[in-house]
Amino acid sequence: MFVLNNTKELKPGKTWIDDNGVQHPGNWASVWSDDVKASYGIKEVVIQAKPDSKFYWVSGPSKDGTWTSIPRNTDDVTETVDGVSITTLGLKSQWLAKTKQTANTLLAPTDWQVIAKAERDRAIDSDVAIYRAAVITACTAIEKAITDITDTAIPSDLVTIQAKDEEDKTDADKKVVSDYEAEVATKFAAFKALFDAPTKTTKVTKTSVSGEEYEVEVIEPTGEPVLMFDWPEQ
Repeated sequence: MFVLNNTKELKPGKTWIDDNGVQHPGNWASVWSDDVKASYGIKEVVIQAKPDSKFYWVSGPSKDGTWTSIPRNTDDVTETVDGVSITTLGLKSQWLAKTKQTANTLLAPTDWQVIAKAERDRAIDSDVAIYRAAVITACTAIEKAITDITDTAIPSDLVTIQAKDEEDKTDADKKVVSDYEAEVATKFAAFKALFDAPTKTTKVTKTSVSGEEYEVEVIEPTGEPVLMFDWPEQ
């Protein structure tokens, strides 16, 4: 991304007008040297990796190549708007629903065998029975991993404290807020970790330039599937 005077993005292949009203040709990006670009206040900005929108509300990128991201709520949030109670599902509830939906989708093609067993005592094919059991086991494991991350208890005086002006908050008030925010961040990190590829840490012995041996820890993927997507193949 090319930025003019840190305020305006310039598109390669597009003409642009400088502060003096001079229009420049669309091939400026390919034919101008870095020094010429710099003389006009143009610099190339590397856009940082975009945060995963599964976990964050994301906007940007800014002219400096950075993104603005706000962690999504892990727990459900209930608000009262015009006297009506509205609940916005958090990440845990959303992914519990998605997990159940995935399991139901995987089981649906063979549901007829379960119905036939119940209605006409038709035996369920052994490979179908094994597969369905594996799907149910996977679903249970994923649901447990999610529900093991307990909801963050909301302090009874949190809303009152947050409504205060910053200068009116006591040290005790600030501690209530910081402790709550720290717990929220911990639960969010624990949930996000469910999507990380499993890794293993091993110690490797290396030799320095002077000939001395030393150990370093190396973290590498195990090759095992990510729990949240570890469904059996049919």
